[in-house]
Amino acid sequence: MGGKKRSTHSKRRRKKTPRLRHQRAIKTGTLAAEKRSNPNWSRVKLVVSVVSILLLSGSLLYVYWPFIVSNESLQITEQNNESDITELRAAILDGLHNTRPNVAFTETLTRTLEEARFNVSLYQGKSVTINLLKDVKDYDLLILRLHSGIHTDRWLYIFSGEPYIESKYVADQLSGAVRKAYTFDEDEAPFFALNSAYLGINSPNSLEDTTIILMGCNATDDLYSIQRLIERGAKAYLAWNGYVDLSYTDAATIRLIEAIYSQGSSLDKAVDIIVEEIGPDPTYGSSLEYFT
Repeated sequence: MGGKKRSTHSKRRRKKTPRLRHQRAIKTGTLAAEKRSNPNWSRVKLVVSVVSILLLSGSLLYVYWPFIVSNESLQITEQNNESDITELRAAILDGLHNTRPNVAFTETLTRTLEEARFNVSLYQGKSVTINLLKDVKDYDLLILRLHSGIHTDRWLYIFSGEPYIESKYVADQLSGAVRKAYTFDEDEAPFFALNSAYLGINSPNSLEDTTIILMGCNATDDLYSIQRLIERGAKAYLAWNGYVDLSYTDAATIRLIEAIYSQGSSLDKAVDIIVEEIGPDPTYGSSLEYFT
C-alpha cells in the first residue's frame, strides 16, 4: 500500500506543477491579448496623444503670441498708412523759362510740393504751347508762370511759351480764342496767347477741384473768365490785381505754396501771410487776391 501511495503522490505532483505553469502562461497571454485588442485601451492612448498635442500647441502659442499679434498689427497698420496716403498732382507751366529763367524758383517750388506729397509735372519754355494750355487737366494744383494781359476786347489772355506763327491755329485766331501777343520787351518776338476762359477747354472736367495760381499781370481784371473757370470746377483762383514784377511774384508764390501746403493754412490765411510778410508789389503796388 505504501508503494501505491508514493506512486499516487508522485503522479499528482507531476500533474500539478505543469498545470500551474500553464495557467500562468494562459493568464499572461490573455492580458497581452486584451491590451492589443481592447478598444478602450486604444481610445485611452488616442486621447492622451491628442491632449499632449493640444498642450504643446498651447504652450507654443503662449510663447509666440505677442510676436504673432505684433506682426499682424504691423501689417494692418502699414496697409492703413498706405491707403491714407493720397498722391496729389501739380503742374508748373513755366513759359518764361527761356526768356526769364529762375532755376532756384523751380527747384524750391518742386521740392516744397514733393514734400507735401505732390507728383509734380514741369513744362518749360516752348513746351508750354497753346495745345498744352487747352489740354491741361486733372491737376490738383496748376501754377502758371506766364505773362498775362487784358486785350482791348476786355478778355484776359494767358501767354504761352510758343512763338507766334501766323499760319498756325488759324481757326482759333479767327474766333478770338488765340491772339498774337507782345511783352514789354520790344526786342522780344511775339507769342501765342490763349483766352483764359479756354484754359483746359478740351476736357469737360479738366479743372475739377483744381487750384489755379496765375503769376502774370492784371489777372483779376476779367471777372467773367474767372467765373467761367470756377463754374467748370476750379476749386480756387489766385492772382494779382495789377502789373507785377516777375521777381516779386516768384518770391510771393513760393511763400504762398509753403503757407498752404507745408503749414496747412487756409487760402484767406495764406493771402494774409503774403500781405503781412511780403506786402504788395514794390514797383506797381499790386496785391494778391483769390476767388472760390
